[in-house]
Amino acid sequence: MKLKKTGILTLVVIMLAVLMLGACSNSNNENATEPTKQEKEQAANTSNNEKDEAPAAPSDPFGKYEPAIEVTTVRFVNQAFKFDAGKSIDDNIWTDIFSQQYGINVKNSWVVDESQYRQKLNISIASGDIPDFMVVNKEEMLRMSESDQLVDLTTILDQYGSDYLKAMLDQDNGTALKAATFDGKLVGLPQMQVNGGVSTGEMIYLRYDWLKKLNLPEPKTIEDVIKIATAFTKEDPDDNGKNDTVGLGVNKDLFQAHGTLKGFFNGYKAYPDMWMKDSSGKLVYGSIQPEMKAALSQLSQLYADGVIDREFTVKPWNKLAEEIAANKLGLAYGTVSDGGHIHKANKDNNPDAEWKMYPIVSLDGSPAHPQLADTASNFYVVNKAAKNPEAMIKLVNIWLKHYYETNYAPEPNPFISRDEGIFPGKYPPVTVDPMSVNLDAFRLVQESLASGDGSKLGFPASVHFDRLTKYAAGDQTMWFSNAVFGPEGSYSVIDYYDKNKLGIYSDFQGAATPTMSDKMSSLKKIQDETFTKIIMGQSKIDAFDTFVEEWKKLGGDKITEEVNQ
Repeated sequence: MKLKKTGILTLVVIMLAVLMLGACSNSNNENATEPTKQEKEQAANTSNNEKDEAPAAPSDPFGKYEPAIEVTTVRFVNQAFKFDAGKSIDDNIWTDIFSQQYGINVKNSWVVDESQYRQKLNISIASGDIPDFMVVNKEEMLRMSESDQLVDLTTILDQYGSDYLKAMLDQDNGTALKAATFDGKLVGLPQMQVNGGVSTGEMIYLRYDWLKKLNLPEPKTIEDVIKIATAFTKEDPDDNGKNDTVGLGVNKDLFQAHGTLKGFFNGYKAYPDMWMKDSSGKLVYGSIQPEMKAALSQLSQLYADGVIDREFTVKPWNKLAEEIAANKLGLAYGTVSDGGHIHKANKDNNPDAEWKMYPIVSLDGSPAHPQLADTASNFYVVNKAAKNPEAMIKLVNIWLKHYYETNYAPEPNPFISRDEGIFPGKYPPVTVDPMSVNLDAFRLVQESLASGDGSKLGFPASVHFDRLTKYAAGDQTMWFSNAVFGPEGSYSVIDYYDKNKLGIYSDFQGAATPTMSDKMSSLKKIQDETFTKIIMGQSKIDAFDTFVEEWKKLGGDKITEEVNQ
């Protein structure tokens, strides 16, 4: 207390001296005397001593706090959370690691079922009773930022983020970080997901044995896709003498799961359900752009020709999977994991069936650009009142180090799920995953297959290498692994997209705007109903122009204005 009072007295004397000198000099500022360096340091130290003290944060991204600190968070659980006897979400392998190795005691302020999390969280946000850090969605993050409840993480991430974390956050060229940046401040850390980013690009799944039988070219253009789909419908590719095959698989939801049409539209440079910049740099909605009309017109013709199933409007993706298994469907757009489970059933039923995966194609044969899903929809944010705001970043560093960098390779792995259904990978309060885990594994496996030596591979590449080795030796039960991680598997398409930087993200990554929250779901319903009717021939192609006008009048123009703002 004596030291603090002395510091304050010194600061008062310094300030009075400066004011008196300034008054004596009038406008002759060059004669004013500045405080000395020592006096400035005394003043700064006095100011710092006024603040509540917290344990100093180790500058090392993995440095241990001594003495230990406590940080609070909130959690949700579901039926998939299972624990060893005596363990819980509050006391488990991860809380031990954080506490014993790094001096961070993580306390859950409350824990609820996943179905109740959003409601409980929003009550906490509204009341201001929030923990040191928590996971929120874009809308919650924006609301908390506007209420000045969040720490600016810009400098903290730069200072405390590990090299691995920083590299991981750059895998989408900073797209998710931009989504968490408001007025130049980074207020959230994206919860990146495995198989995100470029791995969400769609591709063509094709019955290659049918293609060879009918002497058709591999798909290089949209025209090739149309020719193949038409032949698969009309030329009896399964050789059973019946008109019972479908050329192009489409599911009732149009832009989701196996049988999606996003990849087909992308070939026309049309990008449904995403925001993009026009020639002037203004954000416009992809679903109402002229390129959509040309693609819809072609799909309508394919439906009229019987190339698209007449009953696609009542078929979910799993119904298409049944038709694939039964040798009734040989071409559809899908995602990277589809071959490992959807097409495996066909291979089990028909060992002679051959499937190949291809990148989506364009009208003129130039590389097509697949649209990619947002890389993060949830974000970790830090309470502005937190005594150790850097602790959340350090917890993420630790998660990545132990789960991916260090312990992802050893067997047995203490964090991977066990036969009892226990999955310790769910326990930590922060789980930010590198999107490229499986893409990296694919590349490592190809190198090891070429050399014939997979002894140095870690998990998960080691698993895929073993499966592919068994498949090469004749074990057909490993076909699913070859369909995904083989040299011509679905990840070879993702590898092509990534190396050629072909994927396109939405140019709007922010939270839903007010009008978007109110109107977008109804606009989406009108959109999909219009597109479905056009494809089925129930509406003429000019119905697209009517839809565009309706979309604008019913809230689309206002949403576009808000998005650009």
